[in-house]
Amino acid sequence: MLEDVVMKKDFYRSRIKDSMDKNVLDFLSSLKDDLWIIDEDIIGTEAHDIMLFEQGLINEDEIKKILISLEKIKDKINKKQFNIGEDFEDIHPLIEYLVIEDIGMDIAGKIHTGRSRNDQVSVDLRLKIRGELNNLSKNIFTFLDILFKLSKDSMDYYLPLYTHFQRAQLGQFSHYINYYIAQILRIEERINEIYKRINNNPLGACAIGGTSININRNRTTELLGFDGIIENSLDAISSRDYIIETLMLLSLLALHISRISGDLLIWSTKEFDFIDLNDKFCSVSSVMPQKKNPDTLELIRAKSSIITSNAFKASMIIKAIPSGYFRDFQELKPIIQESFCLINSIIEILNGIFSTLKINQQKMKKAISESYILALDLAEILVNEYNIPFRVAHQIIGDLVRNSEEPEDLFNNEKIEKILLDNGFNNISISLDLIKSLKNLKACLDKRISKGSPSTMNIKVYYKRLFDEKSNLFESYKKRIEKIKEADTLRNKIIQDLIQ
Repeated sequence: MLEDVVMKKDFYRSRIKDSMDKNVLDFLSSLKDDLWIIDEDIIGTEAHDIMLFEQGLINEDEIKKILISLEKIKDKINKKQFNIGEDFEDIHPLIEYLVIEDIGMDIAGKIHTGRSRNDQVSVDLRLKIRGELNNLSKNIFTFLDILFKLSKDSMDYYLPLYTHFQRAQLGQFSHYINYYIAQILRIEERINEIYKRINNNPLGACAIGGTSININRNRTTELLGFDGIIENSLDAISSRDYIIETLMLLSLLALHISRISGDLLIWSTKEFDFIDLNDKFCSVSSVMPQKKNPDTLELIRAKSSIITSNAFKASMIIKAIPSGYFRDFQELKPIIQESFCLINSIIEILNGIFSTLKINQQKMKKAISESYILALDLAEILVNEYNIPFRVAHQIIGDLVRNSEEPEDLFNNEKIEKILLDNGFNNISISLDLIKSLKNLKACLDKRISKGSPSTMNIKVYYKRLFDEKSNLFESYKKRIEKIKEADTLRNKIIQDLIQ
């Protein structure tokens, strides 16, 4: 029975006389980490053995018994009744052993025909990573929907834009959110690109140099929903660039998210008070009763750093490995598993934070009114309306700010005319209405005609373009999902037909 394994468990060690030392087995074993890919290992085995049957290498009775045995293991896994034990180096011999124990060596001894653990683990990882990327895309689109709603709702919410942590120019909160959306959409574009390179079939490359057994790699490609074959057998089992590329992608997403968290942390302080985080995402001090701490954002930054460091860690594992298969590769599994787990948990928290975020419009307007943030807009009025060279206008407004006691002086046409006179402009009379128009923040931003600026018109145009981009990327995501579903349906129908 599957629950009571009693036969020899080191049947892979035909070359070596002695059994492996227990301490050595503990050191070598990746079994606990391999649970991450156990479903993929069984799926890959089923597809491979269906192909062997169709090639005439396994008869109908044999494939029926093999598939029934594998399906029983899958059922135990789904019901969380599967016991991995501790006597195997990895998941591959364990699954094979359980099938051998269940139906005997004469039949189950054929399930590994024409393949190796080397191409087996490679196909498992590619199946797993493509699934994780699709799951990440699903979470990203949920996040984007929340950001799009926030962007639409926060048009005409004015705030300062910052450079060097100094109030720089007038902007809109929606403009900021659109910037976040653009970054996340570029991540989804990269997922789509990486997916194309990952979703290729290494199965059939065998240990490193292919096989003389009459296998059909095109058929396993179809049964597993891959887009194509990794043709070079050495490339199929030796390359791990797809893992590094995936980790780099997750690292880049983590960098974006960490910076977003930095914005929210700063804006939520009483010194800024631009936003208010929902209590559900904050903790309290054990001693200071007034405190409301944005701990989730702080931990997002920290966990983002772990994701970033994982990309470097994996690179260090791979960098000195010669071509071919080496056991070093098994250390990549826990790294990429951790990165996916962390990034998905972070996005889930951000979904909650952004969907419950309160924006303090009055605080943002107060920050605008208490600053000289409209100085550049005033300088550009001098350029546009009075044909004053920009560098001269820059100097004039700089003099005005330096000699002012309060931001309101930006709207004092008498002071402006005096500084103009001091700079040799004798015949310029500043329109009071023109200067006062700067106080109308919407009208002020509407003067920003450059494409991509935070005027309401530009924001609406850009919002529409971002939304269209999201829709196109979502269609690509759906096609990826549909292809896998079609392969699953095909494979499961064959399994059921053969079992029945």
